[in-house]
Amino acid sequence: MKNGNAFRTFTDEAQQYLSGLKVVIYYAEPLPSSTDERLRLIVDRFLRGTAVEQEQFQLTLAQEHRSLFGIFGHRAATLAVRQNSQAWLLAGIVGAVIANYVISPKRNVDVSLAVYHHCARKIGYAPAELFAEAARFAQPALAEKLHSFGHRANINLKQFGWHEQKTPEGVRYKFSW
Repeated sequence: MKNGNAFRTFTDEAQQYLSGLKVVIYYAEPLPSSTDERLRLIVDRFLRGTAVEQEQFQLTLAQEHRSLFGIFGHRAATLAVRQNSQAWLLAGIVGAVIANYVISPKRNVDVSLAVYHHCARKIGYAPAELFAEAARFAQPALAEKLHSFGHRANINLKQFGWHEQKTPEGVRYKFSW
């Protein structure tokens, strides 16, 4: 099977899987979950696609499916800290890139990005490097924001409405603005 057909098959299978998920149910799942693992596989396959294939994938996603990637992103960032894993953190921020392919004018993406910046520093991943890598997969406006945000030195969770909780399972990030 040629790569284009293989990627189309991947996209169709991803759509079918995503259609069976509900945001509210995924949000409440224990961390980690089999859904986290499956979404990580989808993100990893997205990363291996060509720019044209990635664009096609983005164009097929419904808004409710994008929301799943937004939730995945922060769950993956949490797992990245718990496992000291740069791969989980990159998958998470790329999930955020997928979720924010179309950004509402009322949406403050910086609030979401603060968690990735914090987690990168926590596991020794240079935020500028992480954000530059994620920018490769973003629309131009978001790519520009990622580059500039990754270079900021004044980022802390509290200023963006987040706090880090210590739980028996490990850290967890909660929004409480």
